[in-house]
Amino acid sequence: MKFLRIWQELNLEDIKQHLLVVGELSAECFNCHELSIDSASRSCPNCGTVFKYIGFRRKLRVQDFKSFNRERTGVKLIDFFDFKKEINKKGARDFLDI
Repeated sequence: MKFLRIWQELNLEDIKQHLLVVGELSAECFNCHELSIDSASRSCPNCGTVFKYIGFRRKLRVQDFKSFNRERTGVKLIDFFDFKKEINKKGARDFLDI
């Protein structure tokens, strides 16, 4: 089986509320911004949100996808850079009232 990127229209607010952002050493809850969360956590220890999406602060390799796909069934992997770009666009539109 191979991994391919698929573009899908998703609700940004839902992602913001249920996103685990994985960094080099630990992860962050995007909902409450709690830091130092174990990347294997299924929910935030601070706010209790259940993680339905995972994004990475670094560019991933195929090996990364394979290991997370085995470990985290039922969680969608998203491109964090695409997500941040869309959040920033939305913020600018809201600020300019467009």
